[in-house]
Amino acid sequence: MTEPRETDARILIDAQLRAAGWDPADKSQITTEVPVVVGVAAVAQEESPAYRVEPAPDRGASAGRGRGDYVLLDSNGRPLAVVEAKRAAIDPYTAKNQTLPYAEALGAPFIFLSNGEVIYFWDYQNDDARLVSSFYSRRDLERLVYLRKEAKPLATVPIPQTYLRQGEIREVRDYQQECLKAMDHAFELGKRRFLNELPTGTGKTDLVCLFQRRLFEAGRAERILFLVDREQLAQQAISAIQELLPGHSSYWLQAGMVRQEKQITVALLQTMIGRYREFTAGYFDVVIADECHRSIYGAWQAALTHFDAFHVGLSATPAAYIERNTFSFYHCKDRQPDFSYRIQDAFAGGFLTPYK
Repeated sequence: MTEPRETDARILIDAQLRAAGWDPADKSQITTEVPVVVGVAAVAQEESPAYRVEPAPDRGASAGRGRGDYVLLDSNGRPLAVVEAKRAAIDPYTAKNQTLPYAEALGAPFIFLSNGEVIYFWDYQNDDARLVSSFYSRRDLERLVYLRKEAKPLATVPIPQTYLRQGEIREVRDYQQECLKAMDHAFELGKRRFLNELPTGTGKTDLVCLFQRRLFEAGRAERILFLVDREQLAQQAISAIQELLPGHSSYWLQAGMVRQEKQITVALLQTMIGRYREFTAGYFDVVIADECHRSIYGAWQAALTHFDAFHVGLSATPAAYIERNTFSFYHCKDRQPDFSYRIQDAFAGGFLTPYK
């Protein structure tokens, strides 16, 4: 059997880049075999703080020469990401330390590691490399750079005491304020998934709309996906979003509809499972799944895991079944959701009427 070669991997990588909107033949988008003087920081970084790369002193990269297999460029020709290609027999994650000095020297804030079969994305100044389902588009990477430059702490955005909904002033209840604080904290710490357990009727949709508004106000997100599993819930979600976030574009992506470039996309899980490949892994910053205990198992799960985003799950009844464990999917320990409000507390607080 012929040993897999790096050139074979590059054929696959070229196809994956095209699927993400890149043209490997266009040198204004991608350059290849880029010579790099390792250990020398890029002068061009100084043009924009968002692109500035600060090499850690303990990396100890001595001056030398190397090459970047691919360098993805922004619309102004500045390096956005270095792509390291490895042959199929090699786990590309092992090339992290080899590629890091190249990215630092070029002033590229991101790294992709691929062997044509798997892709790792590395925002190396903030997190470890992680598996993703596709390359990011140029627009995705430029958006991350912009958000990094514009972002401010969520703590600087006050949690409102009230909000206007359906012509009436509603109070942000104590448990809703605590939930918003918990989501803020998880987001700031870089947690990738968050599970909310809230009884039916306690305002989950309004709550998550208020969270979206906070992310937008803090410059922490630009594109959000809201997944539901019934048309009634989709109508409820788009109605709440358009009322509570009137300054942000939104739409309901329905079957047969052309995709629109808006900030908030509401979709049925059944629709997205057939269309998620139309989007890159980095298209959305946040993915919200309503009734998530029904959407994280079997074929449905692909509509969520395709997106490399901050995932928020909403459920009144998280499941602990092995084949569809809600707690496991959202990285919760010991069957404990990240935030929980018990139905007994809702009864005691007068927010729900006790059942008979």
